[in-house]
Amino acid sequence: MIGHPPKRSRPLARRNVLACSSRFGPNMTPMVDVTLVILIFFMASASIAGHEWFLRAHLPEVQDPDLVSSGFSLPTPMLSAELFVRDGAVFVRGFGDEARPIDTVIEQIRNMDAEVADGLILGIRAGDDVPYSAVVSLHDAAASREMQVAIR
Repeated sequence: MIGHPPKRSRPLARRNVLACSSRFGPNMTPMVDVTLVILIFFMASASIAGHEWFLRAHLPEVQDPDLVSSGFSLPTPMLSAELFVRDGAVFVRGFGDEARPIDTVIEQIRNMDAEVADGLILGIRAGDDVPYSAVVSLHDAAASREMQVAIR
């Protein structure tokens, strides 16, 4: 045991207040970390949802607020027209029990009562092989009867 003085153990020794570090108060590092994580979360979520705020929507105007709040208002009726090509001709499914040629459907739309057609929405869905002129013809027929048209 030459060279090193014996170590004295003092497990219950009092701590000296002056020997402790000069920093007082709670540790702020975890609070800063949590704050930065929350800030990054809000910045990321704001950039994802930001572009939808600038989209314009065509919403119908409320005619009678008492009717809407009472729960007796019905949704706008929607017709669904699916266009497809069979044997080189364009057919429409959704107007009747079986598929009809597009000329028949256009004539049927043009012969509709104006009061009935005014409140309808026509949803048009066309296959990839359907000519664009057929979609435009169906759209024009519906628009001439004051229908709203949605191309899906």
